[in-house]
Amino acid sequence: MKKFVFAVVMLGICGGIQVAEAKKITYAEEMYAMGTVSGQGLACKSQKYHQFELLARAIMVGKATDAKMQKEGMERYTSGKVDAFMAMEDNNFADCATIREEFDKQKIFDSVLYSDGRIKMYDGTLITPRKPYKASSLYEKDREAFIKADAAYKKFVAEAQARGQSSEKIPLSDSSYEHYSKEFQ
Repeated sequence: MKKFVFAVVMLGICGGIQVAEAKKITYAEEMYAMGTVSGQGLACKSQKYHQFELLARAIMVGKATDAKMQKEGMERYTSGKVDAFMAMEDNNFADCATIREEFDKQKIFDSVLYSDGRIKMYDGTLITPRKPYKASSLYEKDREAFIKADAAYKKFVAEAQARGQSSEKIPLSDSSYEHYSKEFQ
């Protein structure tokens, strides 16, 4: 199932699937989907993960019409990335070899990022940001990205478990069925 979801997301974002005119994908949905792909690349330790991050962030900045929209896009991108990473962690990184192979074959890697922040997509479209910026400062490669993501996930799970164990227990009983309780003990 995960392979299917990954394939659909990859095809939709990077493979050029034509979306019906009646249902266009929104900026926020596109950022979430790109974040999902990024999270899977991070979880599976793709060689091209950092290149994807750089290109995805350039797309995020270039497609946002204002700062508020860009902030929402960043939040949606991060949510998708975290959700995908956590799902991969929960599945013990199953199918990572296949996901890594598919991740590295994406058409997005055929895009060209210019120093002023413009990005020429693999299909020839040009995305120009609201104002030029130094594209190389958009993303700094972190060689320990996987280790940090894994540690953050484990910390989150530990904190959630601690909160669950220290919270007040709620008795689960229904007075209308109390007379049946002895039958089930």
